[in-house]
Amino acid sequence: MMNSQWKNCGHISVRIFVIVLLFTFLSTTAVFAKSSKDDEARVRDSLKTLELKNLQKEVDALARIRLSKADSLEKKEAEHWRRRYAEAQLGEEHQNTTRELDGRYSKLSTDLGRVTEELMASKNVTTEAEDKAKEDEIAYDAFHTQVKLSVDKLMGEVAGDYPVGMVERMANLQKAQAETDKKNPNTLTVLQLYVNDLLARHEKTYSESLTEENSQIGNRPDVPVTRLRLGTVFLGEVERNGTGVQALIRSGNLQGKIFEWNGNLPAEMNASIRTAIQTAGAEQKAYVPMDVLQNKAIKNAITDTKEMTLKEAFLDWFKKGGIVMYPLALAAFFALFLFFERLIVITRRGHLSHRFAKKMDRLVSEEKYEAAADLCLRHESSLSLVLFSVLNKARETREAAEKSLQESLLREQPKLERRMGLMAAIGTIAPLLGLLGTVTGIITLFTVITEVGTNDARVLAGGISEALITTEAGLIIAIPIMILHGLLSEKIERVISELYVQSTALLNRIFHEDEKV
Repeated sequence: MMNSQWKNCGHISVRIFVIVLLFTFLSTTAVFAKSSKDDEARVRDSLKTLELKNLQKEVDALARIRLSKADSLEKKEAEHWRRRYAEAQLGEEHQNTTRELDGRYSKLSTDLGRVTEELMASKNVTTEAEDKAKEDEIAYDAFHTQVKLSVDKLMGEVAGDYPVGMVERMANLQKAQAETDKKNPNTLTVLQLYVNDLLARHEKTYSESLTEENSQIGNRPDVPVTRLRLGTVFLGEVERNGTGVQALIRSGNLQGKIFEWNGNLPAEMNASIRTAIQTAGAEQKAYVPMDVLQNKAIKNAITDTKEMTLKEAFLDWFKKGGIVMYPLALAAFFALFLFFERLIVITRRGHLSHRFAKKMDRLVSEEKYEAAADLCLRHESSLSLVLFSVLNKARETREAAEKSLQESLLREQPKLERRMGLMAAIGTIAPLLGLLGTVTGIITLFTVITEVGTNDARVLAGGISEALITTEAGLIIAIPIMILHGLLSEKIERVISELYVQSTALLNRIFHEDEKV
């Protein structure tokens, strides 16, 4: 029990000790805590004091900045008001200037409207004047073009018109053409020259003249003649100191000669012209001594009086054919040369005499083949050479002889047919050359008609007849050539056939059937 009490007292003491210790710790902690709080308060006060000082410095700096900004703001405000005053003055000046410009603008607008109206009215008048001027210019150009075309047409017709006074007419019309080609032509001058030419031509149509002048009679120049002109239907001349008489007759050919002097007149017409000219000189009156239309009957009568030899007629016909007649003549001579050359060659190479044939038969019958071969070599003909090819192989086989014969035939046949194709080509080309000459002549004729013009159908017909001469010549040359070519071809066929017959017969005589392999 004592122990338990003692234990209880011990426990109480411990508890008390613990409590004392705990109280002491708490007291000490409280003291320390209070001391810490005081230190913290002091530190906080120090920081606040320092912060306050900093804030005071910043406030002082801001105050200084505020004062500076205030001064600057006052200066800017003063400057602003000065500018406002200047702007106000400028605005007032601008308003004054604007009012002044508005007044001037109003006045200028009024003047501009008035000037615009005047300009439009002037433009309308100018446009009307320009349109009228253009119409007049177009009409003038059309009139000038028409005059120029008329002059050109008349210039082209003069060369085929009545030849009396042609030189003067050509000179006047050339002057008119030169004027029309100028940059600023005088149409009235051109028209005057044109009308004067028409009047002069009209005057010659209804007038007559009997003059003494020099002319060309035949090949004699400057022959004194008496010339009678009755309008534009008759013009004749009689030699004053001779018997020469000639008249201007209508003609037509590829050279475009509508009129030409003719002195080869029938005796009756010659006497009529002489009588008409003599009557006109003695009695101051005359009559037309021939048909004024100069129809075909007169032309034939005049042509009949021109008696020409066969050579002259041929040369005249050849000359009328033109330049194409020369290659046609060359083709004809060349074809004729080929015909005679081929005829001689074929006759010479395709002919063997009866004496040769008999001697050949005898030598072959006696089997003297070498002598027969020598006999063939002495005769230069196609048949002898073909027979030689067989005889040369007579001592060999039939096959070798046949090959030699075939080679010989192939060599000789082209020799006989040589140049036959060229001759046939010439016969084919000749009509084409004639057609070429005709086409060329027709082109020349129409070119002449285009240049000189004509209302006479006989001129056109005469030119066409001359153009057809080349076609006639081409056919005249081609037909005989083709006939001769056919004759030569037939002769060549006979010779070649004879070559085959004779060579085959000789081959069969030498090589009998029983010797064939």
